[in-house]
Amino acid sequence: MHYILFLFMLLSCNLHEKQNSLKNTQWEYEVAEGCVSYITFKKNGTYKNYNCEMDYPYSGKYEIKNDTVYLIEIDLKSNVPSINKKNNYKKVITRRSKLVNKGDSLRYVSWEAFENKKWSEPIIPSDEIYYKKVENKEKYR
Repeated sequence: MHYILFLFMLLSCNLHEKQNSLKNTQWEYEVAEGCVSYITFKKNGTYKNYNCEMDYPYSGKYEIKNDTVYLIEIDLKSNVPSINKKNNYKKVITRRSKLVNKGDSLRYVSWEAFENKKWSEPIIPSDEIYYKKVENKEKYR
């Protein structure tokens, strides 16, 4: 009986590892020469997304379903230009994005802004926006 329980626990841990293949990985997108944006996925289901054009790090939670990665961006109300500035230090959901994991790259499928208590129409980006996996894990910690 103990052997079966141990085997079940081992298999469920391996399945969880496969489901979260992004855990502790970094991905880069070279926007222009000298301007590199990146996404860092952490093991606790959170991520950091640095936008080099705005020189700003976004963060939030991520979820994986099959080959699709969902990013829910969470920021302070004070950093969101179109939201009422009352309670500036309250964290709010500002955007959700959908990416497809191709193994060696992450490609944006769409993103939506959360404004006036509703989601905007999805924005479909160009196929040129994709992130490549970075092997040097210390680079963005």
